Amino acid sequence: MEDGEYLPNEMIPSEREMAQLYDINRMTVKNAIEVLVRDGYLYRIQGKGTFVRGEKNKLLLGTAGSEANYGISARAKKVGMKASSKVIFHGFVQGYPTMSQRLRLDVADQIFALHRVRYGDEQPLAIEYTYIPGALFEDADLNDYAQVSLYDYMNNKNHLPVEFGQKLMVVGCPQREAGQLEIDPGTAVFCFEYTGRDRSGRIVEFTRTYIRTDKTNFRFSSYRSE
Repeated sequence: MEDGEYLPNEMIPSEREMAQLYDINRMTVKNAIEVLVRDGYLYRIQGKGTFVRGEKNKLLLGTAGSEANYGISARAKKVGMKASSKVIFHGFVQGYPTMSQRLRLDVADQIFALHRVRYGDEQPLAIEYTYIPGALFEDADLNDYAQVSLYDYMNNKNHLPVEFGQKLMVVGCPQREAGQLEIDPGTAVFCFEYTGRDRSGRIVEFTRTYIRTDKTNFRFSSYRSE
């Protein structure tokens, strides 16, 4: 791990594979892994395996692998943080031309808006503004999104976003968001914009998220053409 052979959030080989690889007793491997888990170098996900812990209290963002579209709560949990949310606004809105255009709706159509501060280990990581078409989610306002996953709700309505267009900017944090994130106004933050489409290709989500750079590691994959 220290030499970079196993990267943050990468799954390590199983105990049996380790024992065979290094020609040592499996119990020795088991004990060593227990120590590394206890000391915070590794973490376990039941039913999946044992993983290298990322830098403490930092999200791992980026475009690498199947986790590119993981939500903030899932990413926080993956690096061992206790994830939580605070809802600062939720409700139906209309007469919002810019958002109506992003969601391919008429200006008179209702939009459900959900604004949340996302936390890891009780520290603010991000502030998230999400908008979904009201006609598809007429009872969206009945859920407590500090406890309920928005994507679980959208999946129950058969409109889970499965395809995403993404835009990343680095911006000075606006004053309102800076207060929620407990940073100084103008501090550099990641600003992500996501447009999500369901399996039919319909736009079902637009989200803008401001994420603290001091709580984030960013990783991406690139490939050289031959």
